Amino acid sequence: MTLSLSVIICTKDRPQDLQQCLDSILTGKRLPDEIIIIDDGDLNAARLQQMILAKGIKLIYRHKSPPNVNASRNLAVTLASGDILSFLDDDVILDQAYYDVVMKAFEEDQTQSIAGITGVIDIHTNPIKRLFLRFFGLESNQPGKVQASGAVTLVRKGEIDTPTKVEWLSGCNMNFRRWVFEDTRFDERDSGYIWGDDRDFTYPLGKKYTLIALPKASLIHKKSPISRGSAKNLGRMEIFHLGRFFIAHKAHQAIYWIALIWAFFGILLKNLLMTLNPRKTTVGIQQFVGNLEGLLEFSRFLTKKYGDKTKC
Repeated sequence: MTLSLSVIICTKDRPQDLQQCLDSILTGKRLPDEIIIIDDGDLNAARLQQMILAKGIKLIYRHKSPPNVNASRNLAVTLASGDILSFLDDDVILDQAYYDVVMKAFEEDQTQSIAGITGVIDIHTNPIKRLFLRFFGLESNQPGKVQASGAVTLVRKGEIDTPTKVEWLSGCNMNFRRWVFEDTRFDERDSGYIWGDDRDFTYPLGKKYTLIALPKASLIHKKSPISRGSAKNLGRMEIFHLGRFFIAHKAHQAIYWIALIWAFFGILLKNLLMTLNPRKTTVGIQQFVGNLEGLLEFSRFLTKKYGDKTKC
């Protein structure tokens, strides 16, 4: 059975990154039936329309404000007509076979047991850094794993050889069957650039349905520095968003609290060590200060959630 594909790209002020992303889609072995672009910035929509329509692909373009990536994703869901909804970050470059591999996996799954698929990210991380992350429970040796602390592990190219079940999908490339959205939507409570929103959405799905990673569906995630907000806010989200996720999904196991505290310590130390690099001193300081703000915000969050329960 041939399934239709809607590709959804939420973007803000990254025209060059978006151009490269679209080029990789339009030169792929399998083209989408429609591309939906939700713009929180100021794109030249006419130029995009020309290049996409030239390939015989339907374009749906919407400009919205204020910026909120999850609100953009939810809007796109209401506009999409495909059997498969594929969410891409605007700063990814897909391998030519990416959608050919992903769509075949969905189409060959006659029982529709697979709800979501992600590809493998072509990225190299310093081995010493990875050992550091694993020591503090911020990463696992199991691709696609969500740790006891709530920290997640990417699925990197070369780390899996066969389709592999995972516990979450990276937000830079998430592919879902349409029926996933019959009873769920992305959480719009945060605004602007959001850290950890992919984990927030896909981990609960992985508890209900099967999520897999495909070794032959590869991509590059450039992680553009544009429109990511301040280093201080990123540091705040590193702590607070991890803690908030932990409370929602991991706090029922008392021993996991040790993992969370240990992970917090690792994040703080990571950013302190960053200040020793002359090229990253300022960023390291800002992220560390943000970490402290995140700890304060998380403590207020805990007080609000549990405070009334402890009163006599």
